[in-house]
Amino acid sequence: MTREELIAQKLLQILGGRANVKEIECCMTRLRVDPRNLDQINVAALKKVDGVKGVVETGGQLQVILGPGLAQKVADACATVPELDAVSGGTPVATAKAPAKRGGFQEILRKIASVFVPLLPAIIGAGMIIALNNTLQKLGVITPDTKIMGYPVVVVLTVLGNTIMGYLSILVGMNASKEWGGPASIGAVAGAILIAADLSKLSMTPGRGGLIGALIAGAFMGWLYKRLTKYMHDAINIIVTPTLTMLVGGLIVLFVLQPVGFYLSTWITDGARGLLNVGGPVAGFVLAGLFLPLVMLGIHQGLTPIHMELIKQTGVTALLPVLAMAGAGQVGAALAVYAKTKNKDLRSVIAAALPVGILGIGEPLIYGVTLPLFRPFIGACIGAAFGGAVIAMSKVGASAIGVSGVLLTLLVNKVAPYLLGLLASYVVGFAATWFLGFDESTMSESKAFEFGD
Repeated sequence: MTREELIAQKLLQILGGRANVKEIECCMTRLRVDPRNLDQINVAALKKVDGVKGVVETGGQLQVILGPGLAQKVADACATVPELDAVSGGTPVATAKAPAKRGGFQEILRKIASVFVPLLPAIIGAGMIIALNNTLQKLGVITPDTKIMGYPVVVVLTVLGNTIMGYLSILVGMNASKEWGGPASIGAVAGAILIAADLSKLSMTPGRGGLIGALIAGAFMGWLYKRLTKYMHDAINIIVTPTLTMLVGGLIVLFVLQPVGFYLSTWITDGARGLLNVGGPVAGFVLAGLFLPLVMLGIHQGLTPIHMELIKQTGVTALLPVLAMAGAGQVGAALAVYAKTKNKDLRSVIAAALPVGILGIGEPLIYGVTLPLFRPFIGACIGAAFGGAVIAMSKVGASAIGVSGVLLTLLVNKVAPYLLGLLASYVVGFAATWFLGFDESTMSESKAFEFGD
C-alpha cells in the first residue's frame, strides 16, 4: 500500500468512515471534508496523521492541509482504499454536539471557491502557456513565421493557452450547478446560453454576463432543477424536470440573470479597480495585510471570478499581484524564525516549506511554522502589507491567474516593481518577525514538526 493510501485509510478511520463523510474535495494543498456528524471526529488525532500539516474547522467543514501534490493523491486514494474500523474519542472539535450550520458570507465564498478550485489546474496551465508564448516572442526565440511540423508555433501556443478562456463560462456554470444541487449538464447549458453566438440575433452581446453571470446562472439552474425534482412525480420527473428547468430557467437566465451578471460584474470590477486607483498604496497595504486569514480559512479562491473579470475587461488583474504579497510575507517571517531559532526540527520544517513558499504556495508555511508560533503570522501579515503598498503604488497587473510568488513574474506587466514588492515583503516580514519574537513551546500541540515526513 502506498503512502498516500495509508494516509487516506487513517484519515477515513478517524473521520468515522465513509458513512460519516458527505464529501471530500481536493483544493490544491488541502482536503475539504464535509462530515455528517462533526462531534464524532477527533481533530487532535487528525493532526497526528503522517503527512498532515494542520486541520482547520470552518463552519462545520474540516480542512485537512497536506501540501501540494500529496493532497490530490490522498483525495484519489480516499475513493478506493479499504476502510478500517472507525475510531473516536479524545477531544472533539470545538464544543458542538452536532454539525455546525454554515451560512452567511463565508459560506457563499466557500461555495464560489468550490466552483473555481477544480478549474485551477486548467487555468494555471493555460496561463503558463500564454506566458511562455509571450516570453519566447519577446526574447526573439520564436516569431510569427516559426513553425513546428509545418504549423506556426505562435498560433499553436495561442490555441493551447487561450481556448479554455472562450469556454470558461460553460465550465463555471457546470460546477455551479453541481454545487447548488443540480446536474452538471444543466449548469453547462446555463453557461453556454450566455456565450451563444445567436444572442446577437436577439440584439444581445455573447458573453455579456461574464463569469459572474455564468456563476449565478449555473447556480440558479442547479437550484431550480433540485427544487422541481423534489416536488415532481417520479413517473414524469425524468422528462418534465429537465424540460421545465431549461425552458423556464433558460428564459430567466437569458432575460434576467444575464443583465444582472453584467451589472454585478461591472460593479465589482470597477470597485476593485477604483479601490486600488483611489486608495493606492493604502489600499494595497490593507488588502495584502488582511489576505492571509482568508488563505488560512481556505476561502481565498472565492475571489477568482473577480480576477478573471478584471482580466477580461482590462487585460490584467491588478488585485492578484497585491494579494500575492501575502505569501512573500510568509517567506520573510519564516526566514526570521529560521535565523533566530536553535531548534533543529523547526529549522528542518522551514527548510522543507520554503521552496514551495517562494513559488507562491503558502499553506505549508502557514500551518507548519507561522500560525502555530502566532507572532510570526502577524509578522508575515505586516510584511505582506508593505509589499502590497509597493505593488499598488506601481500599478502592477497580471495577465493570468493561478500562480504567485516568483512565478508570477512571468505573467505581470511590470517585472521590476513586482520584484521590488516581493523584496519589501521578504525584508519587512523578516524584520517584523525578528522584532515580535516567538515562543517555540506553542509548537508542541500543533504537530508542525512533522512537516516534511
